[in-house]
Amino acid sequence: MPPDWEMLKGAANEDGEFRLHARFWNADLCFTMGEESTAIRVRDGQIHAIQSGAGPEPADLALSAPTSVWEEMLKPIPRPFFHDLLGASAHHGLTMEGNVTHRCSYFPAVRRLVELMRVQSH
Repeated sequence: MPPDWEMLKGAANEDGEFRLHARFWNADLCFTMGEESTAIRVRDGQIHAIQSGAGPEPADLALSAPTSVWEEMLKPIPRPFFHDLLGASAHHGLTMEGNVTHRCSYFPAVRRLVELMRVQSH
C-alpha cells in the first residue's frame, strides 16, 4: 500500500533528521512503485510538491521497484535486504538512477524519506 503522500510531505518537512540531511537540496525525485509513479519536488531542503499517479517524470533521482518489493520495504519491520535502499538494490531489483551528486550527497535524506514512508504506510 503506498504511503499517504500529503501526510508524508508534512512529516518530512517537520522531521529534524530529514531536514538536516536535505538542507540546501533542490531536486525533482520520482518514486515508481510498480506501474504508479509519484513526483516529489524538493526545494531548499523541504518538500514543496508531490504529484501522484503520473507516469514516470524526468527526475534528478529516480527510485523504481516492483510493487512487491516496495510492499516488503515499507513493512514496519522489513526482512533483511529490504530494510535499506542499498540492500534492496543489490538483492531485490530496486533501481536508483539519476544524477550521481543527488544520489551520493543526499542519500541520507532519501533513506530517511523511505523510513518516513514506512511509518506513513501503516
